[in-house]
Amino acid sequence: MTNIHHIYFIGIGGSGMSGIAKILAKQGYKVSGSDLLNNFNIQNLISLNIKIYLNHNEKNIINNNIDLIVVSNAIKKNNPELIIAKKLNIIVINRIQMLAELMRFSYGITVTGTHGKTTTTAIIYKIYKLAGLNPTFINGGILKNSKEYSYLGSSKYFITEVDESNKFFLNLRPIINVITNIENEHLEYYNNNIKILKKTFLKFLKKIPFYGCIVICIDNKNNYNLIKENRNFLKSKIITYGFHKNADIRLINFSQNTYGSKFYILDKKNFLNLKVNLKIFGYHNALNATAAFIVSSYIGLKYSIILKTLKEFEGIKRRFDILGILPYCNKTNTKKNTIIIDDYGHHPTEINVTIKTIRSIWPNRKLVMVFQPHRFSRTLNLLDKFVKILSKVNILFLLEIYSAGENLIKDINSKNLCKKIKKLKLISPILIKSNNYNNITNIIFKKLKGNEILIFQGAGDINNISSFFIKKNLKNKN
Repeated sequence: MTNIHHIYFIGIGGSGMSGIAKILAKQGYKVSGSDLLNNFNIQNLISLNIKIYLNHNEKNIINNNIDLIVVSNAIKKNNPELIIAKKLNIIVINRIQMLAELMRFSYGITVTGTHGKTTTTAIIYKIYKLAGLNPTFINGGILKNSKEYSYLGSSKYFITEVDESNKFFLNLRPIINVITNIENEHLEYYNNNIKILKKTFLKFLKKIPFYGCIVICIDNKNNYNLIKENRNFLKSKIITYGFHKNADIRLINFSQNTYGSKFYILDKKNFLNLKVNLKIFGYHNALNATAAFIVSSYIGLKYSIILKTLKEFEGIKRRFDILGILPYCNKTNTKKNTIIIDDYGHHPTEINVTIKTIRSIWPNRKLVMVFQPHRFSRTLNLLDKFVKILSKVNILFLLEIYSAGENLIKDINSKNLCKKIKKLKLISPILIKSNNYNNITNIIFKKLKGNEILIFQGAGDINNISSFFIKKNLKNKN
């Protein structure tokens, strides 16, 4: 990028934005930015001597000799920094456009889909790194052990997750692309029509070159139909995977316990039958691991390296993240503990998978969920599904909706969600109106009796509540 020296990020603390900012800083550009939240990502960027403003103010832009501004999808058009940037004729681009520029001369590997992107991307990165390929990596979540979410490598490989929340992802030109699944999500960018979303994915797949590869899970109905109907229009190699009997790479004999999960990868064409061991849980993570296996074996990496990495992979923070164990709860005399989990899932499908996983691993424990709905639009569009899925737990605490910058929608709130769940007469959800962490923690703790799984579920700031709960009540960390 000639003549570009100072790059400013509006919304720099976001998971996708901070990773790109970090890479550009490592490449030698002057990087600065603004955000309203002082989170882990912000602190990480500050440690790299990146100037951060914890506000959105036009003064941050004026007289700062900024050559380029990168803006997050979450930033509204009336943002004061965005307005002044346009008045000053500073070039403004979207996060995905910046990502496309970074990837332009690389061997791009992208992971797309509604669910599973972050974990799949992280596993691919860990495999390539263990194989000595030193890839560049940008992800939406933090690896548990290394605390990485981005890395500037020295090889041609560029591995990143890609959000389809708007059509800017069509700017990317990867060599390999994974589609984990396609569901009703981010439809506000697609005229609330999933057909338009699927057509956009098809446009993206048509950009994969003839020497590239599409890796797609056909357990998902939308994925299955997308490939079935359009295979002849795609020029690249296509490898399907899943538990589905017609998958090119099929998963069989899945099982899991408190130590992890295991399954077999079956490829009849190549007479392949490999046992895979994972520390992470769930059918969904078996699928994520299989996608990573395919992406790695496609470029010729040895099975031994791939399987070793899969076995050692610790997971992503806030993805079925076991925070600790309460050896006793309340004033009962039971010796049975309560396991505390933090999970980022905020879509009904993700929550349902989490519930199924917990029921499979701990069938005799009660499931207590603290759920924070994320976005008014998502709650509206998926309301009936939320009601059905959330009714599957034993005890449900509902927090107020985390707006993520959205405006209120009439009658869409946690109180009405609570009423709809009560109408099913399966459980009696407890609505927590307080925003005080101590009050929330006390309300939850009083209901615990032991022999439970307590899960904090959601993508907003609920992780701050789970952290507070741990600090206040945990007697014995894992």
